[in-house]
Amino acid sequence: MKFVLVEDQVMFRGLIRQMLMEECRGKILLETTTLAELRAGLDQVRAADLLLLDVRLPDGDGLDFVDEMTAAHIATPVLLFSSSCEDYVVHRVSRTFAQGFVHKDEEPKVLLTAIQTVAAGGAFFSPHFVERRRRLEKNPVSFDKLLSPREQELLRYIGAGCTDAEAAAAIGASTGTVQAHRRNIMHKLSVHNAKDLQAYALRAGFTTVTRLQ
Repeated sequence: MKFVLVEDQVMFRGLIRQMLMEECRGKILLETTTLAELRAGLDQVRAADLLLLDVRLPDGDGLDFVDEMTAAHIATPVLLFSSSCEDYVVHRVSRTFAQGFVHKDEEPKVLLTAIQTVAAGGAFFSPHFVERRRRLEKNPVSFDKLLSPREQELLRYIGAGCTDAEAAAAIGASTGTVQAHRRNIMHKLSVHNAKDLQAYALRAGFTTVTRLQ
């Protein structure tokens, strides 16, 4: 089996590397720590039997790369892993073609099972992820039931502290449109000021503490 491994945490990357080489007797075609390095190695991604991809990377979001793979018609199976399993992460993962997700709080044997299952053509979502997705689906006032996809996209930028002008440039809209969306989002979420909206975005996983800094 041929693998591509993308993970910026040294200890966790070493654990996965050991599993791939010893337990799975595989070959690592590419091992990177950033999205930039991954994008430069698309030929290796296409040739791999499995891409193991962290969701949170120093230079961006691994889920954005999964969307790029779809646009580029790259069908390599993807196993995602992350220390983040907030509602928005679960929501986005569920809407990609990724065949698996493992939370980093799970036991190593769960990760090994996921690697073996997805590499063999199956799907595997760890218990932590499955439970979070079940709660999200049952919540009648969750953001995915209140906000449009466009509003969810915008909340990623607003939550990270972008100005209306910066958010407008990021999503290709006018500043006035962003301001109108912001008002609608706050109304739908029953949030009354920018600070509380940013707190909601952080709690739900639309942004991270690192991005806020």
